[in-house]
Amino acid sequence: MFEKYAIVIAFVALLGYLSYRSYRRVKTYKDYNLAGRNTGFSTLVATLGAAEFNTATLIGGASVAYLYGSVGIWYTSLIFVFVFGIYALTVARPYRRLGISTIAEFFERRFPGRFSELTRGLASVVTLTFTWIAPATYLAGLSVVSSVLLGVDPLTTVIAITAVCLVLALAGGFLTALSFDVVAYVMILVFLPLLFVVGYLAAGGFGSLGDVFDERFLSLEPIWDLQDYGFAAILTWCFQNIMLYIAAPWYGQRIFSARNERIAYRAMLTNTVLITVLYALVALTTMFSKVVMPNLDKPEEALPRLVLEYTPAVVQGLLLVTLLLVGISTMVAIWNSAVSIVVNDIVKRYVFRDRTDRFYVATSRVVFVVLGMSTLAFALTFVGNILIALTYVSVFTALLAFPILAGLYWKRFTTTAALGSLVIGVCYVTVALLAGFPYYLISPVGVALSAVVGIVLTLAAPRTTTDPKVAEFFATAHGTKEYEHAPQ
Repeated sequence: MFEKYAIVIAFVALLGYLSYRSYRRVKTYKDYNLAGRNTGFSTLVATLGAAEFNTATLIGGASVAYLYGSVGIWYTSLIFVFVFGIYALTVARPYRRLGISTIAEFFERRFPGRFSELTRGLASVVTLTFTWIAPATYLAGLSVVSSVLLGVDPLTTVIAITAVCLVLALAGGFLTALSFDVVAYVMILVFLPLLFVVGYLAAGGFGSLGDVFDERFLSLEPIWDLQDYGFAAILTWCFQNIMLYIAAPWYGQRIFSARNERIAYRAMLTNTVLITVLYALVALTTMFSKVVMPNLDKPEEALPRLVLEYTPAVVQGLLLVTLLLVGISTMVAIWNSAVSIVVNDIVKRYVFRDRTDRFYVATSRVVFVVLGMSTLAFALTFVGNILIALTYVSVFTALLAFPILAGLYWKRFTTTAALGSLVIGVCYVTVALLAGFPYYLISPVGVALSAVVGIVLTLAAPRTTTDPKVAEFFATAHGTKEYEHAPQ
């Protein structure tokens, strides 16, 4: 146990150094919020990967693989071929060309006119719902890891990790998040394959999986009759993630920070491949864990228990640090996007306009503190239901995807149509959640209603000359005008 605590302390010291270095590099609010829009290819790949590779999906998704074998590969790995591939092909380059800072700014630029402010405001609220609540699900995942590998109770874990993350994140904002992400991703690339090898050797290879899984759970053929994780649920989860990530503010923040559009596009394609492979390794490792630990009462503990029981203390410490970094880097990433939304979309726009960079950096740090306290309050609620909690808090953000895609690729799509599609989607999803509708009838139906309303309102509107602001938007987003000249 001493070795593990020593490695954790050294890891916290490293994060402290990275945080201090980021603090020294902050010169302007753009540095604090977007790393000066100078993120290079390697750093962008690392931060995109680390921001996705979180303990909520990692621990929750691992539990699916423990219970249902290859179903977990679909649920946590193969869907990302579509999720990030579509992101790269549809929005990665336009987002960077536009030079925006938040998703709400996209709505402001694309949808001018009478209802512009209302549409922008609703987009701000919707993106804030996920970024404010999601960090608690990652913290819940971290509590599972720490309770198994260190024997620390969940309450102590969430308090300690929240306090440490808050202090570190306050210093350099998004620059701190990038530094953490790079370290986290290097460790992910090293230690997840190592953990796969540990599981493979402990279980005795792939042939042993047939001893603990039904044959249908060892094939990638779709399985439709599982109550919670049948293929209909997988398709729904895939669809929702495609929609969610298109509008995801924490991913947008990273793409907005890229040095140029080419880097944004190439990094996202690279991320698509790496995330799919890495999550497949996690699912397979968890399947091996069932061979050696077939009767776990809590499937979410499968991965950390494999580490605890089948690796030496030093390796346990390093793997523990890797798992902690996965959660911490993602939590800091989501916190940063929430702070960006509050400061850019609310404080700078409605409360304190035209203040100094120093003022907005200080305001961001105050928002960080408030966010940290709310994360602490939510976290323990999600322990034991991590993946389900993450699923349900993401449904609102997914509703922004149709207006974004229609706004990017349909010049006639109107501000009224965007607002109408958002309002109907939010209303339906709220009712569906309160009424306890089945999962597959929430997000897909909400997005479908949003699309139908948006299309009808657009087609019903009289054809008019394209608004000059919309023409300007299209010229910038699609590269007929140099994005460097767009408003920053």
